[in-house]
Amino acid sequence: MAIDETLRVAVVTMPDQIDQEWIARLGQDPRVGWMERVAILSTGLEMVTQSRPDVVIVDRPPVETEQFIRQIFTSLPTTICIALTSLTDVNVVRRLMMAGARDVLVRPVRHVDVLQSMNAVIQIEQDRRSRQMVSSDHHGYGRGKFVVVISPKGGAGTTVVSTNMAVALRQISSGRVALADFGLQFGHVGTHLNLFSRHTLQNLLAKSDEIDDTILAGVMQQHGSGVHVLLAPSSPEVAGDITREQISAVLDSLLLRYSYVIADTWCVLDEVTMALLERADDVLVVTTPEIPALKNVKFFLEYLAQHQLTRGRVSIVLNRFPSVDSVSLEDVQQHLRHPISANIPSAGQLVTYSINRGVPVVLSHPQSWVSQSLRKLAAYVAGEQVTTISLEPEKGKGRDNAGGQPRRGLFASLLRQTSR
Repeated sequence: MAIDETLRVAVVTMPDQIDQEWIARLGQDPRVGWMERVAILSTGLEMVTQSRPDVVIVDRPPVETEQFIRQIFTSLPTTICIALTSLTDVNVVRRLMMAGARDVLVRPVRHVDVLQSMNAVIQIEQDRRSRQMVSSDHHGYGRGKFVVVISPKGGAGTTVVSTNMAVALRQISSGRVALADFGLQFGHVGTHLNLFSRHTLQNLLAKSDEIDDTILAGVMQQHGSGVHVLLAPSSPEVAGDITREQISAVLDSLLLRYSYVIADTWCVLDEVTMALLERADDVLVVTTPEIPALKNVKFFLEYLAQHQLTRGRVSIVLNRFPSVDSVSLEDVQQHLRHPISANIPSAGQLVTYSINRGVPVVLSHPQSWVSQSLRKLAAYVAGEQVTTISLEPEKGKGRDNAGGQPRRGLFASLLRQTSR
């Protein structure tokens, strides 16, 4: 069925309405190759079931139209139904759409109106089927979005960001979310989520050329939030044996099966980390508002640009900001020569509480300022237009432990020294 092909159309109407002008003219239109009209509901249902037209137009009282369309939609879900009604009541239209109508036209109608409606709904149906065909080329899966969370300095909070963002993505999108721990020697994703297993990334690497649903199901750990977690290897020495090809195979298998794949990484630019950066759709560079961390981020950004390590979007996430006596936002942006995409406020007590209990803060304290910010970051990664810079909590929300505002220019001279 295509718009440029002739259509098979059935019209179900009232006995005294079977000779309406729009029906006659519709049957004469060159875009309609076959048309049948019927004025008895039982006969109409039998005719539609046997002839399987592309489009069924139902012009009966609302209750009869609703019941007839529901029967067609139940038995022939790919058949397009269009309802005609003289009532403009929203509840009537809603019931018709819920029954399976793809469009509702208000009488009186012209055959041109009906043709335009058919063309519109057929175009939508073609687009839907095209997307299904693309997905079927990947064995029923589509390609997910790959997000790398990284910091060039340890202790910046990448695992807090990645675990909470993964849970928040699952909450706000209802999509399939995978969180992979690529902190290969001492990854802590499992600790932050209270997940422990002898099945880790190491098990996938051993079968990287034959990963299927069964193998993945035996390795991925499901968190209570619905996030599927790939834990880091249990032995630090494994890190030295991992190849770029193995990482690509693991990523391919995950991206075909999940809407979002979040990679928590370590602060080492080795072959594995660079392979992840090359594949990333989004790179979240996490830093804290202290001189050593900002110095490393500046060098890291310059290295990324110089070696063209990623084609993905690079976003700076300023963690533990604002906090007492931290560098100001203006100083940070001027030093890095890169905009700050998001900030996560300082909330030491809440975050420590969540880590020690293995419960992400977006679950343990969902109304806190830090949780608000992490959910906004998740929405930003998902493509939503949200304000991710927040220097004070929303009204009615707690301030957590922010404790104070940064002072402009306090560390400007020190920042300039690190740039020399």
